[in-house]
Amino acid sequence: MSGIMKGIVTLVLLVGISAGLFALGKVKRADDKKPLIHVAEEVALTVDAAKPERSDIIRLVQAPGDVEAVLEVEISSEIVAKIEEMPVEEGDVVKAGDLLCRLDDAPLVAAVESAEARIAQLEAGKVQAEVDLEKALRDCARQQELSERDLTNPLELAEYLTTMKKAQAMVEVRRQELVESHAQMKRLTEDLKRTVIESPIDGVVSKINAKQGEVVVTGTMNNPGTVIMSISDLSRMQVKARVDEVDVPRVRAEQPARVYLQSDSNKAVAAKVVRVATKGTKAVGRDVVTFETLLEVLGNDPSVMPGMSANVEIEVARRDQAITVPVEAVVHRLRKELPEGIVKAYDAKQSEMDVSERARQAQYIKVLYVKKELKAEIRLIEPGIADTRRVEIADGLGMDDVVITGPYRSLDQLKDGRSVQLSDASKKILEPEAGKTGDAANVETKTAEGGKKAGDADPPAADQKVASADGGKP
Repeated sequence: MSGIMKGIVTLVLLVGISAGLFALGKVKRADDKKPLIHVAEEVALTVDAAKPERSDIIRLVQAPGDVEAVLEVEISSEIVAKIEEMPVEEGDVVKAGDLLCRLDDAPLVAAVESAEARIAQLEAGKVQAEVDLEKALRDCARQQELSERDLTNPLELAEYLTTMKKAQAMVEVRRQELVESHAQMKRLTEDLKRTVIESPIDGVVSKINAKQGEVVVTGTMNNPGTVIMSISDLSRMQVKARVDEVDVPRVRAEQPARVYLQSDSNKAVAAKVVRVATKGTKAVGRDVVTFETLLEVLGNDPSVMPGMSANVEIEVARRDQAITVPVEAVVHRLRKELPEGIVKAYDAKQSEMDVSERARQAQYIKVLYVKKELKAEIRLIEPGIADTRRVEIADGLGMDDVVITGPYRSLDQLKDGRSVQLSDASKKILEPEAGKTGDAANVETKTAEGGKKAGDADPPAADQKVASADGGKP
């Protein structure tokens, strides 16, 4: 029972002390009319700030890629044969029609000679068949005359008619055999020409995969053929970039771009988007979907060579002389943490969106803070495009506003109406302009030393907060 009584007494004492302090706070001193007890005020939050700037801002999409020639031809053989001669090496410049490779043609030469002999033989057989047909026609005509005069029997006439039809069929057989042999001869002649491989374009031998003496084969449905070499036209280069699925909706043909080679990451090479794939691909073992985007390298820079790795920056949006602020100035706040006026203004802009109440309550709203007098004022903004350093503010900000940009800890604690003071670095930049608008000096009060009177001391800073038990009396 004694423990309960002690608790009650303690509670009563605490309530009494609180009431006494509150009453003393209301009591004012007779000399200066200040409260007898002066409760410490809110300490001003030190912030960095900057004025908005008008500047050109570019939104970029970055992606990795590989360099290749716009026109690159893989040289393969159309016949199975051994390489007899290869007069070129990697890096050689070739013109259209120059000899690249000569294959063994001995088997084809023999096949052509055999085909020629076969055609001659069939020609002779055709002549013989035509002679036999003429004889059969004469014999058949004579038998018909004899039959009309009843000088022969029908069986003999039928045999002559059969012989005539066989002779006609043999002539047709010889003709078709000749057609087949001529077609085979044509194929062998074409294959013989294919033993000499010439360059189809002007370019450079970029890669050689086969050597003299090796046998090259033709490709089939399941097995690729031998690629002897590659010829690249280095006067026109392109980059095949892999754009992430998040960024690809913003990429369009003809957009300007810059290419940075791994060999010289500080040098930008001008390019433009040619086309964007309509279907994404996923690398083996990865869940990231990318879209192949083709960019043409503008100009003829000799440092851009096939097979190089590169990173591309595509300009998907651009604003000239836009109102911009540092990206760190724009913060996200839950709608329940914002003033009612800001929330209503935001909802008015989002009235056309079909959003559930639950999702609405979970929304984060983009705002920034400006410094008004000695307080932070929240602003609902409409951000535009952004780059890595600055963001466009399309609505909600004027050029004369002082935007709070940091530090991060201060921005995280900042609320609408919170007392703020500029950091030393921001003072050096903004104080001359702030003095013109009446937001004058933020200086510390100098204490009177060596018997100085209070009137000789420097005036206190406008945003200085003093806490003392006797009302701040020196």
